[in-house]
Amino acid sequence: MSRSRPGSLEREIERLERRFRETTGELRALRRGLRSRARDEVRAELAEIRDEWVEIDHKWWVFVVAGLVAFLLASYAFYMNLGWYADQRSLPFSSDWLLDRLPTLNLIPLLSWGWLALHAWALGVALLYYPRRMPFLLFLLGVYLCVRTVFVFLSPIGAPERMLDMGELDVLFSKVAGVYTFRNEFVFSGHTAVPLLFALFFETPRQKAVMLVGSLAMALSVLLTHNHYTVDVIAAWFMAYAIHALSRSLYFRVVRPLFVRHDPA
Repeated sequence: MSRSRPGSLEREIERLERRFRETTGELRALRRGLRSRARDEVRAELAEIRDEWVEIDHKWWVFVVAGLVAFLLASYAFYMNLGWYADQRSLPFSSDWLLDRLPTLNLIPLLSWGWLALHAWALGVALLYYPRRMPFLLFLLGVYLCVRTVFVFLSPIGAPERMLDMGELDVLFSKVAGVYTFRNEFVFSGHTAVPLLFALFFETPRQKAVMLVGSLAMALSVLLTHNHYTVDVIAAWFMAYAIHALSRSLYFRVVRPLFVRHDPA
């Protein structure tokens, strides 16, 4: 027994060493496969981006985009002027069944830096993967600004009670408050509406899902910071859908015919 036991232990050790070498080889093969797959995915992504841009008439694209950027800037100037007027008014706050029951949480960084990161990602994706549809996106955002500005101008209700003021609590918004963004702009929530506009604009399920989650996160954040009334958030989803439908109709009936020979369907 004493002689056979070392021999059996050696055979067991050899068997385990063989299994270890085989497992190590399989792991190396899997690692090479993962690297190869990652390279293939990157190449495919780059090829997709290249294909989107290769088919574009760049002179047409620059001309049309420049015109719609001008429209977007004019829409923002419209918003800035009426937003400044809205901030000069002393408006009463209103009661809100849901806000009265929600705690006040400081989610201001999510509403400022989170919002900025979300939309930087969305604009980057739109520019890389949807260059032919960029004119429509610019037109869509311009129409959104015009519609929302009218709502802000006509709104008779002031800030909710216990509102955490982004202009006072956030470094980013403190620099633009009163000039590029305003206090008395509630109906309807831009934080909630804009991500949904991007979700309606995008085509792939992943891109849509990111922006839908972003819209829900912004909706929850503006409620917990008491930066919007409940009706502002609910209305934002309906208004975003309506603005997208209106913009699409106007774009294809009025704007697109101006360069229909160059704009692929």
